[in-house]
Amino acid sequence: MSTNEAKRCAMDTREIIALLADIAQEVEMISVFRYAGKQLGKRLGASHGSGSEAEARVLIAKFFQDKEFMDDIGLAGQAAELTGCKIGLVLQERGIEAGKHALCNFGFGLIDGAVEAVTGRKTTTLHVSSEYHAAGITCRETW
Repeated sequence: MSTNEAKRCAMDTREIIALLADIAQEVEMISVFRYAGKQLGKRLGASHGSGSEAEARVLIAKFFQDKEFMDDIGLAGQAAELTGCKIGLVLQERGIEAGKHALCNFGFGLIDGAVEAVTGRKTTTLHVSSEYHAAGITCRETW
């Protein structure tokens, strides 16, 4: 696909996230979504084993941006700043606080699984804060 061609998909990113949020609302089990994310993260990181945590974080950031889940991800030490998080925006539209929802835990699990697959070390990603503003949302996470 050339850089000038638009991505073609039956559902756009926002529609996929809305569907996942609907499922999460029905299931209401944070652990199931965290587990599902962790399994995806392990698959994502499987071919990048014996790497550093920094390499794992770059892999994860690229995944989230390529899938258009985030506009930008800033990594600094043991923290990440997610700008334009589509998950947080969909949750806001539904009156749900970002960071505590099962769907957010899918993302946290994905990060944990990818880091474990790449480095061999377990980690636990936690939500620190979310800030809604005119340009969207910024979420901060730590591990």
